[in-house]
Amino acid sequence: MKKTVSLILALLLVAVMSTAAAAAPDNGKGGAAGGKKIVNSQKQQPPGQVKKMEQNTGVKAEKTVKERVRKSLQEQYRTVKEQPQSGQVKRFSDTYRHWANQCIEEMAAIGLLKGYPDGSFKPDQQLSQAEALSLVMRIAADAADITINEDETADEDRNALDKIPEWVRGDAHKADKKGIIKLNRFHSAVQASRAQTAVMIAKALGLEPVDTSNIPFKDGILLSQEDVGYILALYREGIISGNPNGSFNPNSAITRAEMASILQRLLDKDKDENKSEIISVTLPETAAVEQGKSITLKAVVKYNDDSTDSNVKWTSSDTTLATVAGGVVTAAADKTGAVTITATAAKGESTKSAACKVTVVKKAQAIAGTLKETGKVGGHDGKVYQEYTFEVDGKQISLAKDYVKSITLQKDGADAVNLTPNTDSTLWFNVQRETGKYTLNVVDKDDRSYEAVIDWVAPFQVAAIATGRSGEHDGSNYVEFRLGELNLSSFTFMYQIKPDGQVTELTANSDTNLWFKTTGQVAGKHIFLIKKTNVWYLASITI
Repeated sequence: MKKTVSLILALLLVAVMSTAAAAAPDNGKGGAAGGKKIVNSQKQQPPGQVKKMEQNTGVKAEKTVKERVRKSLQEQYRTVKEQPQSGQVKRFSDTYRHWANQCIEEMAAIGLLKGYPDGSFKPDQQLSQAEALSLVMRIAADAADITINEDETADEDRNALDKIPEWVRGDAHKADKKGIIKLNRFHSAVQASRAQTAVMIAKALGLEPVDTSNIPFKDGILLSQEDVGYILALYREGIISGNPNGSFNPNSAITRAEMASILQRLLDKDKDENKSEIISVTLPETAAVEQGKSITLKAVVKYNDDSTDSNVKWTSSDTTLATVAGGVVTAAADKTGAVTITATAAKGESTKSAACKVTVVKKAQAIAGTLKETGKVGGHDGKVYQEYTFEVDGKQISLAKDYVKSITLQKDGADAVNLTPNTDSTLWFNVQRETGKYTLNVVDKDDRSYEAVIDWVAPFQVAAIATGRSGEHDGSNYVEFRLGELNLSSFTFMYQIKPDGQVTELTANSDTNLWFKTTGQVAGKHIFLIKKTNVWYLASITI
């Protein structure tokens, strides 16, 4: 009897051990039992499982954008940048004066972009979805590692692929497999939008969507919830930016020039990644906004390499009094008081903040004033300004910081922009502003509100046409340009704004045309602003 019981117990023990051994591979514990760790295990994990383990445990460091871009293209680009006279740079007949000329030439030099047989590039021509995807797949480092198994392709996907041109079909198949596009929503011949292209780039680089609570674009409402996180990921990396007016225009078609600019930024990430330390963030110390109205604050982030940008996160200390999004502060319609608006910049481990005390004041009837030209014009920080005095009942109202609390300037139909009072008692108005009515609102130290309007007409653009004549003077070479039909032998003012921001006033002589100095000139777009008989004109020359 004892032998029988012992035999039964032995058989049960073997069964239990066998069951435990068989269950180990399925329970995902890698053979662990009783809290003890088994070492020297030779068991191999499937590649996909290893990748998941690395992501979950955080062992694998997050890749930088530079590491996500194809290395061979980065090396080619570096060669072009270091040896610009090597003969690799491509010249096109229609990009000489274009804002993206340098980007276009550099991307053509490394073979990413090509021109047309007639020698043109057509920089403002819109890209198709097929063209945009092809460029995206060429620059992404991981794109070449995507393998396609035709046997696993669904019939629905085969039908969609058959409608795509053969030259981009392979890229489209890989992009669909990686989740960059959806074949049933990809239309190769249709124009690619700015939003669609940005999302393709972000997904191809493997960027994850970021927080969308602070959208920096005025037209952020046009961005779909599905796309906005990817678009902001590219924005934070400095790969894309909005327009000067603060909009992104997500539904506009992307042009060849815009794509060249984005590709150049991706390949030039060495420069951005050196911005590892934030030196400062600056904001106006104080500002005021009327109930129910908005003002725009501008933050400037300065880095240790002297570069600057405006990539910050905005917060309000009291959202019931005023909210902030992308620097636009909107006051409550039924409250007054003070709120602190904070702008925070972060780069790696470096973080800096700045705060602005914004006072929400009662909506009051402003005292009407007038803005009168003084006849003075000056240049500063890459811009040309025209001086005005602010007068009420024939008496000048000083705009100096010792006399006013806040100054805002608002173009009809746009948000008010906060101006920082300084020691100037007058208004210096940027002559390159768009045509429209601009309302200047001033709140003085006694909380009196004043208002005046400038009915502004933007400079008329004229073409700078080379006459074919050139010459030499005092050891420097010059090329002659005709600026529209303007006779430059006389004018009220004329200024040259160089690509580096330097502003130079020019004087009239007997020459009716412009002799443009080419020796030692700064490369890029040169802007000329001319005032004749109280009308401003604008011309540009790109070298």
